[in-house]
Amino acid sequence: MDYIDIFIKNDYIDLKQIAESGQCFRWKKICPGRYFVISAGQAACFFQEKTGIRILCHEKDEEYFRRYLDLDTDYGKIIEQIDPEDRFLSGAAKMGKGIRILRQDLWEMIISFIISQRNNIPRIMKSIDALCEKIGEKIVFDYEEEHLIGYSFPEPEVLAKADLSEFKFGYRENYIRQTAEDILEGKFDLEEVKDAVDEGKTPEQVKEMLKQLKGVGEKVASCIQLFGLHQLSLFPIDTWIAKVEKMYYNGHFPVEKYKDAAGIMQQYLFFRVREDADKRVVLEMKREVNEKAASKALFEEEMTEKIDKQTKRKNEISPENNSLEENRLEKSRFKKDKLEKIELKESKLKKDRLQKGKSEEARSEANRYNLSGKMLYVSDLDGTLLNSDALLNEDVPKRLNALIEQGLCFTVATARTYATVNSIMKDVNLTCPMILMNRVMIYDPVKKSCIHAEIIERDSVEYILKGRKKFGVTGFAYALSPEISEDCSKSGETSVVDSAGRVGKSGRKMATYYEKIATQHMEKFYTERRDLYHKPFSKVEKLEDISGEDIIYFSICYEEEVLRPFYEYLKKDERLNLNFYKDVYGDGLWYLEISHKNASKYYGIQKLRKLLHPAAITGMGDNLNDIPLFKACDRSCAVGNAHKEVKERADYILDTNLNAEVVKFLEKEMK
Repeated sequence: MDYIDIFIKNDYIDLKQIAESGQCFRWKKICPGRYFVISAGQAACFFQEKTGIRILCHEKDEEYFRRYLDLDTDYGKIIEQIDPEDRFLSGAAKMGKGIRILRQDLWEMIISFIISQRNNIPRIMKSIDALCEKIGEKIVFDYEEEHLIGYSFPEPEVLAKADLSEFKFGYRENYIRQTAEDILEGKFDLEEVKDAVDEGKTPEQVKEMLKQLKGVGEKVASCIQLFGLHQLSLFPIDTWIAKVEKMYYNGHFPVEKYKDAAGIMQQYLFFRVREDADKRVVLEMKREVNEKAASKALFEEEMTEKIDKQTKRKNEISPENNSLEENRLEKSRFKKDKLEKIELKESKLKKDRLQKGKSEEARSEANRYNLSGKMLYVSDLDGTLLNSDALLNEDVPKRLNALIEQGLCFTVATARTYATVNSIMKDVNLTCPMILMNRVMIYDPVKKSCIHAEIIERDSVEYILKGRKKFGVTGFAYALSPEISEDCSKSGETSVVDSAGRVGKSGRKMATYYEKIATQHMEKFYTERRDLYHKPFSKVEKLEDISGEDIIYFSICYEEEVLRPFYEYLKKDERLNLNFYKDVYGDGLWYLEISHKNASKYYGIQKLRKLLHPAAITGMGDNLNDIPLFKACDRSCAVGNAHKEVKERADYILDTNLNAEVVKFLEKEMK
C-alpha cells in the first residue's frame, strides 16, 4: 500500500511536548523528533521539523491523522485569549505552546485512564504497551529502510476474555474487565456517549454517563471527556494541577474565563509545573532568581580578584626560589586575601540573610545552609580520604568530628551511593550536603533527604541499552522509583533515604537493578556492596524492562578492552556524562559510570556554592574524575598517590592517602 508524506507548517505543534503531556501513552519515540503512533488500528510516523511537522501514513489515513492532531484548531488564537495579568499561565502557554489536545479513540481512553488511577506515566505506558503487545493485533509499518512493528489496542471482546493478571493492574483489573463486559452486554454504549456530545449534552450530563462505569470517578471521567471526547471545557485536577491552584490561584483556577479552552489551559499548566519541578520547591523559583542575581556580581568580582592575584604571584615566584619558606608565605597571603573577601561578602549580604520572626529551629537550619564567610572543604573518598582498604583510618572519625565542632565546614564528593557512604562515614558528624554518584544526587545527611537528582533523558537511556547489547556488556542501573521521581526530582520535595540507601517517601525506594552477575568483576562489586555496605539490589529479567523508569546512573565494570569500545560509542551522545577509569584498588578492574551530562563534580560544586554561599571552596582528590572538582573549586589539593594529570592541576600536593593526609591538612587549616 502506498504511503503519503505530508508536511504541515504550524508554529503551534511540538511532538515532544505532546508525547510527554500525559494525554497519550502509546507514542513510540524512534529517535529525537520522530514518533511511531498507532491509533484506532491506524499507523503513522510523525517527524518534527523547524517550522512544523511531517506525517508519513497510508494515503487513506491522511484525514484521520489530520483530525487526530486537531490541525483545524488555531491554537495561536486560543493563547491570545489568556489574561495578560496571569503571568504564570502566560508563561506556561509560551513554554508549552506546541501542545495540542489529541482527538483519540474513546474506548482506548476509557481503559487507559482507568489504568492511570494512582499510577505514574512511565508505569502506565509500560502496562498499556504490554497489554497491546500481548493481546492486540500486530501492525507492520514498512517504509524506506525502516521496519516498524506495533499493536492495536485490544477490543472489548478480547479484553473481557483475557487473563489480565500478568499485567499487574492490581485492583484496576476488575474495573477493566467489568467495563469490557458492560460494553459487550449493552449496559454501556460507546456510540451513545459520542452522540450525547454531538447533540450538545452538557459536560456534566456526559460525565454522569461515564461514571456509570466501575472505576470511573470525577477525575478519570474528566480525563476521558477531554482526551477521548474532545470536550475542551473540562479541567482535570490531579496532584500537579492542585499544587498550581493552591500556589498561584488561591485554590481555584478561573475555569470560567476560558470556557471551551479550559482543557488546553490545563495542559499548559501541567506542562509548566512539571518542567519547573526539578527545583527544590516550586514556591522558591522567584527567590532563587533573586538570589542568583544578587550573588552573581559579587562572585564574579571575587573570582576576578583571585585570578589577578594568583597570576601576579606566579609571575613573582620562579621554580628556582620556590622554597618551603616561600610556600609558607604564599599560604599566609592567600589566607589574608580570603579574610578580606570574607569581610566584604559579609557586609554586602548580611542584610539579605537576616529574616525576622524565625523560630530558633528555623534559624539553626538557615545557619547550617549559610556558610557566609567560611571556607568549605570538599574531599573525594576512594584514594583520597579513605585508605587502601576503602576505609577510614581508625582515628579519622574522632579527628574529623573535633574539627567540625571547631567550625570546620566539610563534606564529601564521591561516585559512591548513599548506602556505601553512610556505612563508611557513619561515625562522622557531617552536616553539609554531600555530592553523591558524581553529582547524580545532592544529599542532606542531617535530614536524610535527596535535595536534587539528575535523571538521564529517556532517549539517552534507550541509546545506552541499545549499545550495551551491541557490545555485549551488562551492569547495574540505578533508578528512582516513579513515585519518587515525581515527588522529589520533579516537584522538588525531598524524599527520605534510609540507612540501607533506599530513597523513600512512604516506603518507596531508590533501586539498584541488575539482570545477571556476568563477570568476576561484577561479582566483586555486587558482593562487596551487598555484604559490607548492606546495599539492596533488585534482579530483573533484562535491563530493558526498566527503561520506563527514571534512571539516574549506570555502573558497569569489565576489563578495559571490553569496555573501551562501548565507551567510545557512548561519547557520541552529548547528553551523557561518562567516567571511565581504572579501579584505585587494583585487580585490573575498570569502571564505566554513565549519568546525565550535568552530573559531574563540577556541577555538584556549583550547586553547593549556590546552596551554601561559602566564601570559597577547597577540593581534594586523586583520580581523573576529580579534575572537574578542581576546576569548580577556588583551591585544589591532590594526595601523593594521585594520578599525574590530577597533580598537575592541583594547587597543593599532600602526602598519600595511607597516612590520613587530608585530615592532617584540615587540622593545619584550622589552626
